[in-house]
Amino acid sequence: MSYTRVMVFEQPLSWAVGIKRFKVNTKPLLDRHKKEKTLKSYSLVQADDHTGLLVMEFDNKSKMNKFLKTMAAHRNEEAAETGLQWWIYHGPVKASG
Repeated sequence: MSYTRVMVFEQPLSWAVGIKRFKVNTKPLLDRHKKEKTLKSYSLVQADDHTGLLVMEFDNKSKMNKFLKTMAAHRNEEAAETGLQWWIYHGPVKASG
């Protein structure tokens, strides 16, 4: 059963500045996890000029937990530097039909 994790975030920086930071600081880490097959996929979506969603999909809960342990320090560092706030929702995705 796969797991999906949605991070809703809000930051004082504009989307343009935030996406530049994302490409330099966060995207390489996400791509590394994807290459290691810890992370199945991810998608970044702009909701407003200062808000967005980062949707991540994992094959199972153990891979999600492994990912979270390695990314927590990075997420907290970004929040401290930028004033980023986030809300996270996650859970299993069950196939229907």
